[in-house]
Parts: sequence; structure tokens; C-alpha cells
Amino acid sequence: MKEVIVTVFGTNAPVMSSCCCGPSCNDGCCGSTKTMQEEADSLKEALVQEFGEIISFSYIDVESSEMNNFPEIAKIMNRVKLPLITLNGEPRFHGGISSGMVSEAVSDLAK
Repeated sequence: MKEVIVTVFGTNAPVMSSCCCGPSCNDGCCGSTKTMQEEADSLKEALVQEFGEIISFSYIDVESSEMNNFPEIAKIMNRVKLPLITLNGEPRFHGGISSGMVSEAVSDLAK
């Protein structure tokens, strides 16, 4: 299997839960909220468990100077919703983290 480079671009802002309870939660979203980095860490664990050593994973805080290493990604930041996930340098997913969708794409690339 080929190595697959997974990079998640995000911020330390919390990811909102998809369960909004309306008045019962004071019009807020219920459930625990994780930061994008915590969500990315969960994705990393799932991918490493499924694919092992072929996964090269990194998390980039878009507000850090590390973004200087990704000029092509910086150019598209105003057109995507965070978190942005790239596979082998190509933008593939944005606006949320779905372990299932990313896993399927990694499986295709690893062949």
C-alpha cells in the first residue's frame, strides 16, 4: 500500500454539535464541543488504527506561521469552510470531519 499524506487545516475554535435543541438548551447546541484539533486527533487515531504506517498525518492551525509552508492552500482559504482536509496535498473535504468519508478516500489512494 502507498503512503497517504493527510493534512487537516483548522483553528482552535470549537466544532459545533449537529444536535441543536432550541429552547431546551437556551438556543445553543447541546453535547460536548470539541476543537477542530481534537476532532482531527480523533480522525488520526481512526486512520492509523485502520491503515497503520501508511498514514502520514498533520494538523495545521491556519492562524499560525506554519501556513507559510502551504501557499496553495492559503490561496483557497477564503473559498472553503474549516476544517479543510487535504489528501496527498489535494483539497478533498471541508466544513467538517467525517472519518468514514476520509477513510474511503484514503483506501482508494492507498491502492
